[in-house]
Amino acid sequence: MGSFDISAPQDLQTAALYAVAATGAVLAVLLLLYPDRMAFTSPRPRNVKTMTPNYPLIGNTPWLLSIVRKQERILTAITEVQKTQVPGGQPLTLTIPQLGGRVFLINRPEYLNFVQKVEFEHFVKGFNFLNNFSDLLGSHGIFVADGDVWKKQRKMASHIFSVGNFKTYVQQTIHRDIDQLQRLMSDCHKTGAQINLPEVFFRFTMSSFSQMAFTADLEVLPATAEGMKTRNEFADAFDFAQLVVDNRFVDPFPRFIELFTAQGSRMRKSIKTLREYCYRIIDLRLEARARGESGSVDSKEGKDLLELFMGMGLTRDELLPVVLNFLIAGRDTTAQSLSWMFYELWKHPECVKEIRRTVAEHLDGRQMGYDDMKSLPYLQACFYEAVRLHPAVPKNVRTATCDTTIRPYQGTEKLSGEQKDLPDIFIRKGEGVIWCDYAMARMPENWGPDCEEYKPERFLEKKEDGEVQFKNYGQMLAHMFNAGPRVCLGQTLATFEGMSVVAAILHKYDVVYDDDALTADPPVYADSVTHPIANPYKVGFRPLST
Repeated sequence: MGSFDISAPQDLQTAALYAVAATGAVLAVLLLLYPDRMAFTSPRPRNVKTMTPNYPLIGNTPWLLSIVRKQERILTAITEVQKTQVPGGQPLTLTIPQLGGRVFLINRPEYLNFVQKVEFEHFVKGFNFLNNFSDLLGSHGIFVADGDVWKKQRKMASHIFSVGNFKTYVQQTIHRDIDQLQRLMSDCHKTGAQINLPEVFFRFTMSSFSQMAFTADLEVLPATAEGMKTRNEFADAFDFAQLVVDNRFVDPFPRFIELFTAQGSRMRKSIKTLREYCYRIIDLRLEARARGESGSVDSKEGKDLLELFMGMGLTRDELLPVVLNFLIAGRDTTAQSLSWMFYELWKHPECVKEIRRTVAEHLDGRQMGYDDMKSLPYLQACFYEAVRLHPAVPKNVRTATCDTTIRPYQGTEKLSGEQKDLPDIFIRKGEGVIWCDYAMARMPENWGPDCEEYKPERFLEKKEDGEVQFKNYGQMLAHMFNAGPRVCLGQTLATFEGMSVVAAILHKYDVVYDDDALTADPPVYADSVTHPIANPYKVGFRPLST
């Protein structure tokens, strides 16, 4: 008979006990090494507070997961943390895996000045940013790229924002679309229709920017309320894609989960729709070129944006992220700013009255031109105050490329309303910084005790001769259009376009709001890459003469 080895089960039991003991020992060591932060992250600087609640090995991840689980709004949560845990605008450190480990919350202009200007080259968008955005905006799009790729695209794009272009083609294009907008408002009055105002602005900016940058008429802005019922596939696709990308920064699951979910399937369909839209623009130009036509704007200032990039020898596929990145930028920022502004004007009818007075006094019934901007400081102040409270890009992140110390007072003078002792921050290579313009606008340290009020007067000042002019706070405090070398190229375009639209509407029409609906369901933001309204509101129009 064969023998039976009774020691085998005992050996397995012993091995299992050793494994459990070893695991416990490793866990105990890890708990000692990382008692207040995510595993394998560096110790926090002693002069920077850690956000609570924080836990051994997982850091602040539960806080982020609670926001996702409760479907709270991230911007409001960041603002609350800033006000309650580190008042005065002091920095705060967090350890969160979705953002690559340790990040520092820096909601003061003094810190932004260092990161975005003094040591600009040492703070980049980085891998996590690129990984989350690449399927939507491409790996070389201007909003995800760093270094030489970004510099080349920005230099090329700057040509279309020249003063000469503003006084000619840009102005003509905006006036053309304002005429179309006037026809739409007239039709709404005649038919008694109410239309989704934020969607109107999205269509307006998409139409005007595609014409200015690509000389392409996408026919997205209708002249009738009935035409507004036709869905804009590009807008729907991009709005959804933005929500997914934003969620990637907080979702605990890796991106491969999207391969198996309904959200992931819809995301892929949305990206396909966006690409088809952009290829349509590119192919129209390629066909024009094949016929021996340039297809671009013919002006003394030169070629449009698409022609400039074609001149670099880019292929059809290489042009795709160029068109997509710029079309999205030209569509979203101004449209969202106008949407929030008209909501603020509903709450502040006294501002409407003053806008009408100054517009009538200066423009005398004609459309606003580029040279009129400085002569309408109150209108610009109303627009900027809306953008301050509702910034189109409400949060952002950068990654350090080397060990460095962020010095809030290096290379800068007093930047904010209240100066306090802000500590230097030692940051290691690979660690990140985040800031939230939405929160910054609501910090008394930056904008005073009335910071949460819509108060256009804060952007006005009197000159020595008593004349009122627009007050410039500088990029770091009035940070709504970013700052430093990456300051928004389209800031002047957004300002001119926004002011022109407001002047054109209010000079001829009363915007008829549904007061009960807005009171019961006031606009709130959707968590997204940009700052859209989650529950858009409808309005009608009534000519002022009736």
